[in-house]
Amino acid sequence: MSMLREIDALLRGSKSEMDLLAKGTDHLPLTPYVCASVVLGVIYGLSMGLYAVLTRTPACTMQLVASAAKVPALFLLTLVVTFPSLYVFSALLGARLRLVDVLRLIVASVAINLVVLASFAPITAFFTLSTTSYPFMKLLNVFFFMMAGGIGLQFLLKMLRRFELARTWSAPSEKPADPATSTGSEGNPASAIPVAAKAVERKAGRSVFRVWLVVYAVVGAQMGWVLRPFIGAPNLEFTWFRAREANIFIDVLRTIGHLFGG
Repeated sequence: MSMLREIDALLRGSKSEMDLLAKGTDHLPLTPYVCASVVLGVIYGLSMGLYAVLTRTPACTMQLVASAAKVPALFLLTLVVTFPSLYVFSALLGARLRLVDVLRLIVASVAINLVVLASFAPITAFFTLSTTSYPFMKLLNVFFFMMAGGIGLQFLLKMLRRFELARTWSAPSEKPADPATSTGSEGNPASAIPVAAKAVERKAGRSVFRVWLVVYAVVGAQMGWVLRPFIGAPNLEFTWFRAREANIFIDVLRTIGHLFGG
């Protein structure tokens, strides 16, 4: 119940309030988010593996087990690979984050990602029951992963922005500028120049951080390709992992061609 309450608070935005973020990220507990991510990943993995159970004779129950294990592993392994770069890019963004702060934020975003993904599990199960088209099921799952991933990354970017603003607002205010040191006919303080420069720097940092979001998405997509199969092709024997070949993007294009008879 504690885990569910933490996830519910994260979804409703109460964990991203400015007064909380001004104090740091201690209100984002790692253990409940990691546990919830594993459970939610298993739920969606079961919905993916269900295809191999219903379309094969005899049913391939091992694909059910493999998919349930691989979905949470996909997100956790992607986190491990991209975590160092996130710390560097968050520094470029201008957010004064400790290493543990970065870890809490990205784990929270992974939890959001998997909450959204798990919410698609009934839909995936429904289409598994109503179609035998393997290309369609592959593309459907790719679409769901893309949607969930986009929402998770948007949540992470929002949290970083709010953390930056919260820390800025909570910082001690500077002494008012001496009018004698002001410049310009309007009497603007000279200190406005470095303030404007910092705003431009933060804007540039956000642009750089968007590059990291693309890197994270590409790594996650390719990690899914490395861990395949998740659904299990009907014409292939069960195996925990496929041989390395091509990449996820080429396979998606091939699958689209197969779906439309190309």
